[in-house]
Amino acid sequence: MNSGPTNRQDVKAEPGSPSRSIDRPKIRADWVDSAKGISICLVVLWHTAGTELFVNNLLIFVRMPLFFFAAGFFAGKAITGSWANLLKNRCLNYYYIYVVWMTIFFISVVCVREFRNGTPLHISDYLINFISPLEYLWFIFALALLFAVAKVARLFPKPLVIGLLLLAYAISVADGEWEPITFATRMARLPLFFILGTYAFTAVNTYSHAYRRLWPVTLAAFLALSGTLIYYDIDYLSPLTLVASALGIFTVCQFCQAVEGTTIAAGLGFIGRRTLYIYLLHKILIVYLINGFAILGLAGRPITPYLVFAVALPLSLFGGLVLSRIAPWLFEAPWVGRSQPKIAAAS
Repeated sequence: MNSGPTNRQDVKAEPGSPSRSIDRPKIRADWVDSAKGISICLVVLWHTAGTELFVNNLLIFVRMPLFFFAAGFFAGKAITGSWANLLKNRCLNYYYIYVVWMTIFFISVVCVREFRNGTPLHISDYLINFISPLEYLWFIFALALLFAVAKVARLFPKPLVIGLLLLAYAISVADGEWEPITFATRMARLPLFFILGTYAFTAVNTYSHAYRRLWPVTLAAFLALSGTLIYYDIDYLSPLTLVASALGIFTVCQFCQAVEGTTIAAGLGFIGRRTLYIYLLHKILIVYLINGFAILGLAGRPITPYLVFAVALPLSLFGGLVLSRIAPWLFEAPWVGRSQPKIAAAS
């Protein structure tokens, strides 16, 4: 089985991303970048409006599973290498990125917010975030752990690994809670999709391409099932929620295969190859944009979430591109760049 996405042409990847070149094949499938682009757009939309937008509720079963599944696509080769390289270039690199941006977020958002509220801050409020991930940055924290988990999983038969992850998933959704949930719940629920991503690229690539023109049918099935689970309040039934996630992920893969080579794919791919920049910057921008729109008297208006999304996404993208040139250490640990000279430039 292929260790990761492959296709005809080489592409560049942002530092620290799941597609960093030392741990991926020299060439990769363009449609996977489009899938990553869709996944980060869904995350930004969620952080912009949350449950206030009905579409966000419908997408609850696919948003983060897709994010983890796509990340798993690029983990295959990394976890077959040595432990030393994995810890240095993946686990410690992601934890380094988390600490840098946790500190930036803590100073620029948490401290400012608490100062405005008149709430005193203590050093412990900062230090606790080294072991308990801060707000939206939990995904980066999780990646630091998941690469090690995926490598350990290689020591055991795949059916056993999938069986244990399915059990953890079933237990984690039994209470029917989807947002907000704790980091521990996320780590019981979402590694299943990451590990499946490391196992299943060849099958997903083959079948999503073969049935790519049927993506509207799969999308309709996903929306119908997702809506049913929410309307009848049966989102505690793990077999059904898992099917919903599978349909949602497969829909995105089909769609991305169907539009490959088009302007849509080019735009989504451009975004998808830079998900790290967007993920790290968007929440800070959203906080300040929401406050800015409130000052302008636009708070609470139906169009406001869409305006925030339309501004936050491109600003975080191009802000990341600029910052990566000025301060590349914001997006990748210095030791990673030194150990991998000229293997891939930041895109």
